[in-house]
Amino acid sequence: MPTSCILRPTRRALLAGAALLAMPGLALAQQTPVKGGTVIAALASTTIPNLNTQLTSATPALIVADVWADGLMTYDRDGKRIPRLATSWEISPDGKTYTFHIREGVKWSDGQPFTAGDVAFTLNAFGKFNTYLTKMMPFVESATAPDDKTFVLQLKQPLTATLDLFDKEVFPLMPRHIYEGKDVATHPANRAPVGLGPFKFESWENGRSITFVRNPNYWQAPKPYLDSVIFALVPNNQQALNAMANGEVQWFRPEVVQVPATLQAAKKGNFHVVEIRNNAPETAVVDINLRRAPFDNVKVRQALFHAIDRQRIVKDVYQGLADTAKNAIPVQFTALHDPALSYDTLFAYDPALAGRLLDEAGFPLKDGKRFSLELTTISASPYDAIGQVVQAQWKAIGIEVKLTTLDNQLWVDKVYNKHDFDASIISLTGRSNPVLGVDRSFVCNQGNVPYANPTGYCNPEFDKAAADAASAPLDKQKALYRAYADIVARDLNQLALTNAKAFEAVSNNFMNLDAQFNVAFNTHPNWAEAWLPKDKQ
Repeated sequence: MPTSCILRPTRRALLAGAALLAMPGLALAQQTPVKGGTVIAALASTTIPNLNTQLTSATPALIVADVWADGLMTYDRDGKRIPRLATSWEISPDGKTYTFHIREGVKWSDGQPFTAGDVAFTLNAFGKFNTYLTKMMPFVESATAPDDKTFVLQLKQPLTATLDLFDKEVFPLMPRHIYEGKDVATHPANRAPVGLGPFKFESWENGRSITFVRNPNYWQAPKPYLDSVIFALVPNNQQALNAMANGEVQWFRPEVVQVPATLQAAKKGNFHVVEIRNNAPETAVVDINLRRAPFDNVKVRQALFHAIDRQRIVKDVYQGLADTAKNAIPVQFTALHDPALSYDTLFAYDPALAGRLLDEAGFPLKDGKRFSLELTTISASPYDAIGQVVQAQWKAIGIEVKLTTLDNQLWVDKVYNKHDFDASIISLTGRSNPVLGVDRSFVCNQGNVPYANPTGYCNPEFDKAAADAASAPLDKQKALYRAYADIVARDLNQLALTNAKAFEAVSNNFMNLDAQFNVAFNTHPNWAEAWLPKDKQ
């Protein structure tokens, strides 16, 4: 559909201000907020299956969840934990017992009281579905609420990253009174959620928009100030950029490849681009299906890695706004990453070496061809563009590559449910700790949880290394995570390509944006802090 038909807002489009990587209007942030107005946020997706991010880690659902959901804690822009529905917490000396003190007087968006029982219920009912909790759930001895104000997590063994698993992005809280006794995976509330966030669900027009209105029961009253948040569902990010440039939407998250064009459009003065300076790792990877020959041969996997020019992907696909991934532990985890292990040297681009490895593995060139494979990816940026680069470079060493691009749901079904793939491209978010989003690529996974290790890699040696690293005291973890990264580099079930930066574009009309974008890792605006002057509504 044409850009002008994305959404017809009931209020005039929001325009004005200056552009660049800065926060305009900070001098006005101390003005008294007023209520009113709507933000129209563009999501480059028309087929969101559900909004419950205990069940999906798809980016559009995560962005929407920041509006309607909340959790025990979150992070400021420096990565420091900020209490939310937990006011404080203690950890036992043996590292096995976590006691959270739950905020009192909080209500769900439907007016029902929120208690510690909801927290225990969320973990017990949804933990097995949550892709980020795959590492913690086997360690859980019990999750209980001895009273309405106390949630107690008892672990079988220490897990140093436990607190990171309870931020509001990883562990959005779910209402027991809605889900208890029902099939939580298929419950209608997954598409019409009841939450604790600043806005409550109002309507969903399939393929067009999802509307949230001010939650009168929000625990941080008088916030939010805006009347509503409307997510305009658009087919792709280019259309979202067009809508942003035309003033039809007031926020969108550009793909890294779009940032130069987005900065250019921002020069008109209608909006500006914010770099999330402490972003969660966004690692583009190729998952290799070890269940199939010849991919069960490590020399073949090494050859595939050496045949990829990752610097070209950084330059051509990401427009220089990314870096090559260095090893399994992202560089953002500064206390855990060992720069001495670098894929830039260990698996440097070397097509000739890739050819020799394939010869040694028993796949010499015959009539210009070694073997065939199917490379599967989502039909969206940047995945399709990465796929085209990889396809060409593997073809250059004699591998016939069929590039299959699918919509998100078909791709998930093919890769994670049916395991019907040879190689698959995706970008995975590492969040704030290897236990979240990194372990899931390598820890043995016999199930079909989306975005958790689909490769068939199941190595007890690695699983022990991951468990040892995760449970060690902070001052012992770096050496253990180096051992972890060494095993991954040796076995290569996954080829890590790039680590991208993160940006968001927002209208210049909103006040208090400095507070609104006081976020880190995988957090997006919840629109509780932002407000619009009356003349902009």
